[in-house]
Amino acid sequence: MPEFTVTYSTPEERRDLERAVAFVAEMRQLGLQAPHGAVIDACEAMALTKGRDFLRDSLAGAIEARISDVEKKSSRPAAIGPEARGDGHGRF
Repeated sequence: MPEFTVTYSTPEERRDLERAVAFVAEMRQLGLQAPHGAVIDACEAMALTKGRDFLRDSLAGAIEARISDVEKKSSRPAAIGPEARGDGHGRF
């Protein structure tokens, strides 16, 4: 069976990628098992439920990652400018 390699940065990203692979596999299996004449309806129903859940959770994960990144950056000590050093050359 063919394989592929995926590179990820965080455990959350890995979880999302694994979910995407599982979603595709489940959709394909559903397409094979759905009764004749009902394949499109069955796959569409799954896309509208599980697909919507996956997209919502992925969006939430992207937003949470951005918030975490901003919080990390804002917790770094700021550079001290001339006005903070008191050398009289700062602008107000």
